[in-house]
Amino acid sequence: MSEDVRGGRHRHRSGRVAQVPASADPAGRRHHQRQGPWDAEHAPRDGRLRLDLGSVQLPIPRGARLKAEPDPSGPLRAVHVLVPEGRLTVSAFAAPRTGGLWPELVEELAAQLQSEGATIRRDRGEWGRELVARNGDTVARVVGVEGPRWMLRGVGTGPVQHALKLHGLLREMIRGTVVARSSDPLPVRSLLPLEVPEDVPPEFADSLVESMPTKPRQITRPEGPVIPMMLPQRAGAGTSPGRT
Repeated sequence: MSEDVRGGRHRHRSGRVAQVPASADPAGRRHHQRQGPWDAEHAPRDGRLRLDLGSVQLPIPRGARLKAEPDPSGPLRAVHVLVPEGRLTVSAFAAPRTGGLWPELVEELAAQLQSEGATIRRDRGEWGRELVARNGDTVARVVGVEGPRWMLRGVGTGPVQHALKLHGLLREMIRGTVVARSSDPLPVRSLLPLEVPEDVPPEFADSLVESMPTKPRQITRPEGPVIPMMLPQRAGAGTSPGRT
């Protein structure tokens, strides 16, 4: 399987973004500053409809359905976007000011998935290093992009025969995503908080409400490679500063 890799509301925060030394180019940072994904301070006024989940504002493909994944303790782990070709998930995490989180995570994830029986391939995409994991007839592509004090991770999982289109949809969603990093310092690798707005657009409301739990519960594991929604914490990983 080959793949071509060339290819609302906005919440604004006060404060300035620290300058990154020219020698440091965390995963896709210089690229995303020109073409997305976007930090909330530089969000484009493009008129696109985005679902505002607090820390991320996602452009949802037409005709998609949404599914919430809660943590057993109650908070949301993720909101999955279900399309005919598979499942798309875009999440944001707290990252060091100087970046460098994605190269660590992509190798950790590769080792974990390989130990679970998946076949691993490393690719280069428009933001840099990507990971492709295949298990049977299901394939998952994982993309990472680092911004100012955040890292965005996108995952597209679905049948092999739909991978080309699904992963194109994943890249399109990542390009249009806006990340709203709070002013609070957070542990590095922690998921930026997600919340479901009261005014969910009608075309997505029914499917999202149906999936919201009435009590904490686990989500059934899908077939194929399983990408953990939460990142493993490492001793001494430090704290990601908020906006100053």
